[in-house]
Amino acid sequence: MLIVDDTPANIQILVGLLQADHELKVATRGEQALKIAEQTPQLDLILLDVMMPEMDGYEVCQRLRAAEATRDIPIIFLTAKSEVDDIVRGFDLGANDYVVKPFRAPELLARVRTHLLVRAQQREIAEKNLELREILQIVSHDVANHLGVMSMNLELIAMGSGITFEKVQPRMAAAVRNGIALTTLVRDLRRAEEKGLMLQTVSLTAALDEALLLAEGRLQDKKVTVSKQVSDLKVVAEPVALTNSVFGNILSNAIKFSHPGGSIDISAAVENGQACIRLRDHGIGMPPAVLAKLFDVSKSHSRKGTSGESGTGFGMPVMKKFVTMFGGTVEVTARESTTHPDDHGTEFALRLKLAP
Repeated sequence: MLIVDDTPANIQILVGLLQADHELKVATRGEQALKIAEQTPQLDLILLDVMMPEMDGYEVCQRLRAAEATRDIPIIFLTAKSEVDDIVRGFDLGANDYVVKPFRAPELLARVRTHLLVRAQQREIAEKNLELREILQIVSHDVANHLGVMSMNLELIAMGSGITFEKVQPRMAAAVRNGIALTTLVRDLRRAEEKGLMLQTVSLTAALDEALLLAEGRLQDKKVTVSKQVSDLKVVAEPVALTNSVFGNILSNAIKFSHPGGSIDISAAVENGQACIRLRDHGIGMPPAVLAKLFDVSKSHSRKGTSGESGTGFGMPVMKKFVTMFGGTVEVTARESTTHPDDHGTEFALRLKLAP
């Protein structure tokens, strides 16, 4: 909670009332208050004096509401002004409530409790919306990939290019199998909010082979080869998510940003008691600005691939979410071809728990 008042006696009273139950920050000037609010992302409430020198509370409130980082923080005006016009002005500028000085402690504490409760509920709703958005991304992104595999292979057969159904049947069967499994996974994710995701022992080799089978058509179209040196490790994961949302999205990213005729290297071994899986392409790499927000679902951004491929930008946030749910970690390193012409590309290093 941020207390903003230019009178030391008022600050002393407010601190005495609130410090037992709340973490407090104090500002005596408007500019100082704006700086603290900007640098404190978890701020829950601001108690804001109206009458202050240099910058009054009205202007502070207006600037807080104009900035994206602070526009949703509840503000309670502390004011000696009790005229209706003054109160209305405060609400028009974005204040949530007001308390007239000299205030009564029970009234102030009751209003503080109310706005903190509302703030907590707003955050809970935002988190639920984010979870629903991520689930929607899994449906729209990962399931769409399998429909794309089906469509591409049916088109190849219809074109009479010499490709028979028997040749592409394993690939199409894998797309159907994993598409159905992903819809089940989405249902399980809703349940996982309360009980946790059902993790189990998964063969790393089997999960990678299935992901490569699903990516086979795109690899062949772009003439990208895969070199694989993977120990037959068993890891703790959810098999459908590991194959589709983790390996599938990384492979899709690697193919997209590889040059035609390029290569992807996959390796896995035990490092420091964990399974470490490295997937590296030798493509165009990733600029620092993209790398910095790669896993931020609110700032998802899609770049065109080397052959003009488009995407949603949601694959990497979904991938990171599942690896975290498995109890693992993701590290990404990238070198752009423009700055490292002889050693460029992107590497994903996943660290997962070994199964007992």
